[in-house]
Amino acid sequence: MGLFSSKSTPSHGLSIVARNCKVVGDIDLEGDIQIDGFGEGNITQANAVVISASGHFRGTINAKHITINGLVEGQCDADAIDILSQGKMKGVLNTEQLTIEKGGLLAGENRATLSTDTVVPLAEQARSHDKTSNDKKTHPSSSKQS
Repeated sequence: MGLFSSKSTPSHGLSIVARNCKVVGDIDLEGDIQIDGFGEGNITQANAVVISASGHFRGTINAKHITINGLVEGQCDADAIDILSQGKMKGVLNTEQLTIEKGGLLAGENRATLSTDTVVPLAEQARSHDKTSNDKKTHPSSSKQS
């Protein structure tokens, strides 16, 4: 088969940010990315994101699966997130499945989500609950008094 064949299969390659490399900006990819150096910005549409032990990322990560063995500061949205023994997450996680190995650290907030749920901040949930409670107090049931 030639180099420029008309039949091509979609390949989702691996992108690597090397140990001594610094990347600042938004990264939009359908494949996998491993960060061994420093990244800052937003990662979107990724399949798998790996922050290695030497890696540091600051910003928002949106992927199907995220593995943290270095430092992440910001927000992670994924179907599954694994924080490994050397991993440190400072910020907010939105995930269906969270695993934290012994030695791993989550300094922030974990918002468990289901694929059909919408993530609602706790403060907003409390306001909604208070409003419902107040509505019940100010609007008595429709019973007739004789």
